[in-house]
Amino acid sequence: MTSMKDVITKAKIAALPDHAELRVAAGSVVTRSARELIAARGINLRFDDDPAAEAQEEERGTEHAIATVIGRDQVGIIALVSGILAASHVNILDISQTVLQGFFAMVMILDLSRSQSDFAELQQKLEKAGEEMGLKITLQHEDVFQYMHRV
Repeated sequence: MTSMKDVITKAKIAALPDHAELRVAAGSVVTRSARELIAARGINLRFDDDPAAEAQEEERGTEHAIATVIGRDQVGIIALVSGILAASHVNILDISQTVLQGFFAMVMILDLSRSQSDFAELQQKLEKAGEEMGLKITLQHEDVFQYMHRV
């Protein structure tokens, strides 16, 4: 049996004073918005029980997201999505797509660490472009996706 990881959210960080130190369990998940607030307010995270955990958190540095695209197959879907991502300097780490009885389905793993758009802005751009082509495009942070799909 695996233990559930603690999720450090923006709300938890917002409750702390500037330059505070927060002790968290090794392996805790820190959301992107929490990381942004931590950096902006000079808050220091200290990981309990595992001195390597803090180094791993810093080494990770990448911000991953999962994009899904579903809709009727048509020319230009991949070009549309990849064009929006490229314009925002988002790197596609992995991609899988298929067509099932005329329906297009795609899953992409993205690196947002160099994105020039904030998450909500990128999410809105993808959703709007999807609506214009009759597609459902969703974007989720990897940690949220994994948390929602844990067994």
